[in-house]
Amino acid sequence: MSSLKTRLAVAFIGIPLIFFITIYGKLLFLAFVLIISVLATYEYYNLVKRKNTAPIFLIGALSTLLIDLTFYIGNLQYLLVILITTVLLTGLVELFRKPQFPNWSAISNFATTLFPIFYISLSLATLIGLREMKNLDYFKSGVFVLSIFAIIWICDTAAYFIGGSLGKRKLYERVSPKKTVEGFLGGLVFAFLSSFITKYFIVDFLTEIDAIVIAIIIGVLGQLGDLVESLIKRDVGVKDSSNIIPGHGGIFDRFDSLIYVAPFVYIYFVIFK
Repeated sequence: MSSLKTRLAVAFIGIPLIFFITIYGKLLFLAFVLIISVLATYEYYNLVKRKNTAPIFLIGALSTLLIDLTFYIGNLQYLLVILITTVLLTGLVELFRKPQFPNWSAISNFATTLFPIFYISLSLATLIGLREMKNLDYFKSGVFVLSIFAIIWICDTAAYFIGGSLGKRKLYERVSPKKTVEGFLGGLVFAFLSSFITKYFIVDFLTEIDAIVIAIIIGVLGQLGDLVESLIKRDVGVKDSSNIIPGHGGIFDRFDSLIYVAPFVYIYFVIFK
């Protein structure tokens, strides 16, 4: 089966599954975000091991669980306690670890253990915050989160095909040689189109300003988030973060845009609106 057919077959199964989980919400959505966060963190740790570091997976997984539960119950005052405790605990564990290979670096282990907890786990946990927004009808908030997923997928797909057919000018060759300016702009245009279609036909509580903000977050920050993940992979010399999803690479690959989109949408709708 060709790569494109494999990608389409996985999408045929995965998209309806994510649709159901997101609309149902509750503990099922919490479990979904927890699983993709832990798997993406695991993939990140495997990537940085290629740079002679030894991050502590157990701390990453446990802190992800506590962060996700905090967003689920809505008591964000515990978040600061969790993050401070995680930082200090990582230092103590590293203090008593026995070096396992030459050039063992406690500083590198310390940094690579903590980074994905903020970059991946905390960012993706804001999805739970969006799904559990108290001031919205529960079904409508599910449709809203699903719309964010859909706009990201449309933006990424448009950037891929427009860049592949019309792209001539490199966007950022040092990080991602195949991405082009034309693909980036095509993704941005389709992010605007799909965001306004969402506003007028799917999510009735969005204003035109909301649609513009969502389009910019997804069309610009989402695509830049993709480049940040590419920067990490290029630094360790791999194409995909793993091969757990046939034809798509790893969990980190599939949700890299969401890592930059979810927290900014959360900040806009939950804190500033």
